[in-house]
Amino acid sequence: MDQIEFLKGNILFKGFDEGSIARFAESFEELEFESGGTVFDEKQPADALYLIMEGSVNIYVRESSGKEVLIGRLIQQEALGQLSLIGNFEHLTKAVAQENTTLLKLSRQSFASLNKTNPQMSLRLVLNIFSEFVRTVQENSEAFRFIIESYTTGRNQQ
Repeated sequence: MDQIEFLKGNILFKGFDEGSIARFAESFEELEFESGGTVFDEKQPADALYLIMEGSVNIYVRESSGKEVLIGRLIQQEALGQLSLIGNFEHLTKAVAQENTTLLKLSRQSFASLNKTNPQMSLRLVLNIFSEFVRTVQENSEAFRFIIESYTTGRNQQ
């Protein structure tokens, strides 16, 4: 599947016309991960939005004991790192390809460039990201509570 067709079917691009989607597609980088490959690690700088084109990604959080706990699995069309586009954060989780996986990556730098040339298009994406993020938090409140508790416990022990 090509990137434009993929993005047309992604919830984050709901309401975008084909021209806008094509402009975004030019800014995405396609990445391949083998099964077990780390997409990003906990506490690394969060600097990109990732969309799962093919495959799946496991999400882990580290307990205060140091043990990594699987808290979720993301599948095709789902996103990770969404908030990375709007601020300087660090990842609260670790993301690992559960199988051979293809991701589309939109870096914060590429997003900032798009924002300069088309702020309305960028704003629409941010609004879609927040809408989807709120829905995800509401549907997975226990997992998010565990992430926050593990993160704050780990920070307090440093």
